[in-house]
Amino acid sequence: MANGVGNEESFDMVLDNLARGIGVAEKLAANNAGAEVFIQTMKPKIPESSHLRKGEKRHLRDSLVKDEKPNGAVVVGFTADENKGYIGRFQNDGWTPKDKTGKTYAPVAGSHFWEATQREAKGKVQVAVAEVVKREMDRKVRGG
Repeated sequence: MANGVGNEESFDMVLDNLARGIGVAEKLAANNAGAEVFIQTMKPKIPESSHLRKGEKRHLRDSLVKDEKPNGAVVVGFTADENKGYIGRFQNDGWTPKDKTGKTYAPVAGSHFWEATQREAKGKVQVAVAEVVKREMDRKVRGG
């Protein structure tokens, strides 16, 4: 049975690194990896138009953005330019058309691409985030 720990300073450094846990930069890297997987899973599900409307510079599919928060969170959504979030919500949820007199018409069904992406990407996002976290923890154990 050993009476001491060899390389005690090195062992203490590894424990100190692990005790610090995951910092904001590591959270941001992990969440960015997950957000990228989510975006790549969602893009093909978003309805695509063959033309741009007056004043538009890009299609809804090309308007997905990642918003990085100070706490390391990453939020995926549509850019505010050209009301893409507003348009995306209608495309996803559907709507009930009304004319200028207030008469309503048959509801237009939404495509529910956001919900379908959440279901499909859940495991993929978790894997991407876990890989980055594991890589960061391995780096801390090695003393990097």
